[in-house]
Amino acid sequence: MMKTISEGIAEFVSGLEFDHIPPSIVSKTKDLVLDHLGVASFGATTTWGKAVAKTVGELGGREESSIYFTRRRAPAMHSALVNGTFAHGFELDDHYRGVHSGCVVIPAAIAAGEREGIDGRTLITAIVCGYEVLARLAMAMPHISDHGHHTTGTLGAFGSAVAAGKILGLDTACLTSALGLAGNFPTGLCEFYRGTMEKRVFAGRASESGILASLLARAGVTGAKTIFEGDLGFCRTFGERVALEKLLEGLGERFYTEKFYLKRYPCAGTNHPHIDAAAALHDGNQEVFAHAENVCGIVIEGGKRYRGKDILNRRRVALEVQGVMAAQYSIPYAVVVALYRGRPGVRDFSEESIADPAIQSLLRRCKVVRRERFSGMGKITVKLRDGGSLSRDVVDTNLTVAEVNKEALVDKFLDLTSSTFERGQAEEIMQSVERLEALTDVRRLTEILVPGRPNP
Repeated sequence: MMKTISEGIAEFVSGLEFDHIPPSIVSKTKDLVLDHLGVASFGATTTWGKAVAKTVGELGGREESSIYFTRRRAPAMHSALVNGTFAHGFELDDHYRGVHSGCVVIPAAIAAGEREGIDGRTLITAIVCGYEVLARLAMAMPHISDHGHHTTGTLGAFGSAVAAGKILGLDTACLTSALGLAGNFPTGLCEFYRGTMEKRVFAGRASESGILASLLARAGVTGAKTIFEGDLGFCRTFGERVALEKLLEGLGERFYTEKFYLKRYPCAGTNHPHIDAAAALHDGNQEVFAHAENVCGIVIEGGKRYRGKDILNRRRVALEVQGVMAAQYSIPYAVVVALYRGRPGVRDFSEESIADPAIQSLLRRCKVVRRERFSGMGKITVKLRDGGSLSRDVVDTNLTVAEVNKEALVDKFLDLTSSTFERGQAEEIMQSVERLEALTDVRRLTEILVPGRPNP
């Protein structure tokens, strides 16, 4: 009898050993873990991060796993919910074709790993399983968000389920059931583009759901073997033009973990190339952009050349930005901030920054033009009061974890953790992650994530 897609994925997950993973993938997985911990440390300082942590803390339960950056412990599922929310809390986490894996897979793997007392090699292997499955799902279902389903929230439980299932030691049959169960736990609708907070919780919810699916499967609850390809299954229900063949293509032979992109700015990844183009205009003309009144118009042109997506879709080009979430998805806001201030940081995506009269004035002077046959990714043209103009082509400047140099990765980590850890403790965390495969118990890693811990 022919294997189902779930059974094929389950065989890959159950059979993958640390020694089968290419050294380059091991190295980049550790970089992804470091980036994850850095972005989570900032997410933990946000209003929504604190609210989720407080809510979960009040639920109580078995003290199985750590809530990052605190001395508190909670059931593994609850810890994954909080830590995933931290990691997805400010649009700084890794991504690939719309799916953010780090904020879903890594919290589930660490929480389940603490529960089971696993070593670093097992943790890395479980994380790779999750990234590989989610990368292929993202390739197979590229249009999932077109109908309002948030990609990470909707697909995420599959990645966390295989990561947690690997750690829980599920056999192929149980892993197949875990996938079948995970397909019934999708999270997240895209109405958040109006600027509310619900998206911040999607990744944590998906991370939590994957652990639940694996625990239920281990307890004997069965799930559909045909969850992916079935007529009433996940892919046909949530997607269109689904490329089912992508789900098993090269699985175990070709690794996509190193193809995930690391963010440099706290906003949607599709906005980064626009920021780079606008920042280049700012850097070469700082005197012009020092005064907003020097600009009489900004034209942002774009098409569909960014990995097959319509960059200038409706939700990304609203000129009236309401709230931080809306700002983080707005291409005009990203362009205006970069033109006026240069390359943005986390403070540039705040209520205070949005309310800046100069920023609001420049937003009102923006015009967005969609060109179906646009030859490149996009173009920014600034029309000046003196009759002149400045322009810059928008090109894809996003970098994968394989392309980002170590110095940039470290700088991002140290910057994001600067308000949480003293420099010595931050360096201790970096060293621990760098030696992750030598760790005998994953709990040694989470122990050093508590701020104020004295250096050994």
